[in-house]
Amino acid sequence: MSSEAVAKAQAFKLKVIEKIQGLLNEFAEGKLNQEQFNVLYERYSGQLAMAQQALESGNAEAINQVTAGKSTIALKQEYMGKAIGLGIYLNKSGVAIETLGEFDVSAFVISPVLSEFTPLMESGKPIEPRAGKLKDKRWLLFTGKRFTTVATLFHNPPSPLQIDEIERLHQDFETANAALLERGLLDSKKLAYPFIVFIQKKLKQS
Repeated sequence: MSSEAVAKAQAFKLKVIEKIQGLLNEFAEGKLNQEQFNVLYERYSGQLAMAQQALESGNAEAINQVTAGKSTIALKQEYMGKAIGLGIYLNKSGVAIETLGEFDVSAFVISPVLSEFTPLMESGKPIEPRAGKLKDKRWLLFTGKRFTTVATLFHNPPSPLQIDEIERLHQDFETANAALLERGLLDSKKLAYPFIVFIQKKLKQS
């Protein structure tokens, strides 16, 4: 291998190592979901192995082969959690107040979680967000607050930062509508919906 090819292989190896570190940091900061991390880590590990193989074998062509295919950005987008829609439910009755976006989730999926969340909320215990896989790459995230439970439907699993954002929007929903929720005045046309921004933003990215 020429000195130029060696330099190219070494530079590529260092670049991949930097990408791996960046990926680890992004996951630690909650910016990526598990599927994004796994797909990208596998990609970078393969690139690192090829770079090492190129250095050991003297065949720089291996590097040209490994850089082909989908870009990292495209892969990240492909596996990113995208909010499709959500449903808002009253804790006491389990009645749906409103649905936003595309939310075609059966009541048989929603009801057991509402039944589990309600007594915990009534006792004042904090409810941890719960995300579970449905099918066809669809995931359902539940968040529970004082008056309501929100079920958000995602394509691909939500990242920790997306879960935090839904929790914040849910709290804003309850704060903005506290008087109406407290009195049981649930005309959906009179309620404020901070979630609309999140749903619309994610739909535009899809």
